[in-house]
Amino acid sequence: MDIEDQQKIAKVGLEMKLLTAEVEAEAEKWDEYAENSIVKRAKAMSSMSYNMYLFTKGDGPLKTTHDLFTQAEFFAEQANKMYRTVREFAFEVPGSAEKNDLQIILEKIPYHCQQLQVLVKSPTVGKTATFSKVDSVISETKSLMNEIAKLVTACFVCATKFEIEFRGHSASRGALNDGDYPQRNSRESTLWRRTPSIRRTVPPQLHLSTSENL
Repeated sequence: MDIEDQQKIAKVGLEMKLLTAEVEAEAEKWDEYAENSIVKRAKAMSSMSYNMYLFTKGDGPLKTTHDLFTQAEFFAEQANKMYRTVREFAFEVPGSAEKNDLQIILEKIPYHCQQLQVLVKSPTVGKTATFSKVDSVISETKSLMNEIAKLVTACFVCATKFEIEFRGHSASRGALNDGDYPQRNSRESTLWRRTPSIRRTVPPQLHLSTSENL
């Protein structure tokens, strides 16, 4: 790449690095819910986008454009899984302005995933076309990462305001294929569960020790 191309890629890469840090920061807010799928996927996607940022500097585990495109494809797959996880979580959020905000952000994810997948699979011939594809893939990944950052924030707002806690996977859920939605027969069968409002009245010190014993 010539100097102008290098500078262009470096700028987009830096923007992606900043978004990666933002998603990491949002995920860290979920310290009480560290094992939930939203946090796990957010951190996995942050790691992938950081590797793509390192690629723009000629560093990191991604050594070739093929490596970069493969990473972007995995990134889109994780984003699709995040969409399905958050869509299920949204079912547990009561009707509210916060839920509306969450759903508005959520519905943008499939579009960006599709755009990224189309770019990754597009054929290229020659240096100029390859650079253009690299630029487009990194830029679209950045756009998707931006929506993921907003999504994680919106989920955290809903989880804390409406006291929705992650309870872990049920045995039957492990048999589901991605994209399937379980038929819930009771509140106990869901990944998410409303927490009794009495928790609001528990003193902070007692609340912490109680949470540790759950």
